[in-house]
Amino acid sequence: MTILKGNDLLSKNQCNALRGIAIIGIFLHNFCHWLNPKVVILENEYNFNLSFSQRMWNQLTEGNIDMYFPVQFFSFFGHYGVPIFLFLSGFGLALKYEGANSNKSSATQFIVYQWKKLFRLMLLGLIVGLFAHAVYNAFYKEDWLKYLISQLLLVINMLRKPELNIMPGPYWFFGLMLEVYVIYRLIIYPTYNIKKKGWKWLGWFIPIALVLVSWLMQLPLINQPEQLRFWRYNAVVAMLPFAIGVLMARYGFPRLPKWLLVTIAITALVVLTLVNLNFYAWLWGQLIVIAGSVSFVKLFEAKSSTIQKHLNLTLKPLVWTGALSSCIFVTHPLVRLPIFMEVIWKHKIGLTPQFYLWLLIYIVLTLLLAMGYKYYLALYPAPKLKAKSN
Repeated sequence: MTILKGNDLLSKNQCNALRGIAIIGIFLHNFCHWLNPKVVILENEYNFNLSFSQRMWNQLTEGNIDMYFPVQFFSFFGHYGVPIFLFLSGFGLALKYEGANSNKSSATQFIVYQWKKLFRLMLLGLIVGLFAHAVYNAFYKEDWLKYLISQLLLVINMLRKPELNIMPGPYWFFGLMLEVYVIYRLIIYPTYNIKKKGWKWLGWFIPIALVLVSWLMQLPLINQPEQLRFWRYNAVVAMLPFAIGVLMARYGFPRLPKWLLVTIAITALVVLTLVNLNFYAWLWGQLIVIAGSVSFVKLFEAKSSTIQKHLNLTLKPLVWTGALSSCIFVTHPLVRLPIFMEVIWKHKIGLTPQFYLWLLIYIVLTLLLAMGYKYYLALYPAPKLKAKSN
């Protein structure tokens, strides 16, 4: 059995294609689920609500699939782009920092560097977002300065009731990523190159233990939505996809035949719907998403160079979108807010053909703004990670 590792397991293009799948899910989800909850099917992201899952199940099984099903699909399933990003973060960090020639920085240097990277990416989007929220009367009122400082420090999701404190839109995710980087550097990273044979098992045990701990922390919260929501805004929810990424980077994965990849990719959609019908199964839904999306991307491989060129061309839109994903993430809330405030809510637009027109406008404007933001970021040097001084 051939074990694939590194770029043979997931190439740069394949990783960008996965990012493309993830960001398409996220930024369409963040538009579609803003419609009236009576109209669209809401998601089970921070909490588990069986009625949402049953509505989606009924939509799929009772012949209710119509021209508006894509809106329902992204409203309910689109948030699963997040675990794909977290999986790729674990995979990428392990490949980048655990090689023989990697930059051996100290824990403090590493964490500060990651904070600077996140802050640089977020800042302009946050500033523009705050102005947009002020203009459209959606600004945070009493303790807005505390929330602003918390967002700038990337710790806002650690405040109680984070869903009420986030400044504005999805920028809380930067705080989640900082938590993940800290856990990686302090707990996971030290286990990658243990010299003593008797302790090498820690390389796989620690990531798996973190997954089990995060799962065990959520188990008793089935009827405590406020507590569950808090933990799922923080690194507890990230450990499953992130640890899987680290393990795949460290130990590789067997080469699977195409028929099995097709089976996994198709089955994943069905299973993902089913696991949303049970709280305990729902906690493992991220694993299904990773298996399905990675299998789908791996289908675009061929031994023939001619066929591979055609497959690369087919995958190119996802690869291009994935390369732009971080900028799309920052800019899409700035486009979404005025469209909803000035058009959809004001004119009470529901699931009509007109909604698709505004969805198209949202997509085009977001992509244009993201390209402009990528150009803007290129004008300013990115932070560099200093090597540990001897």
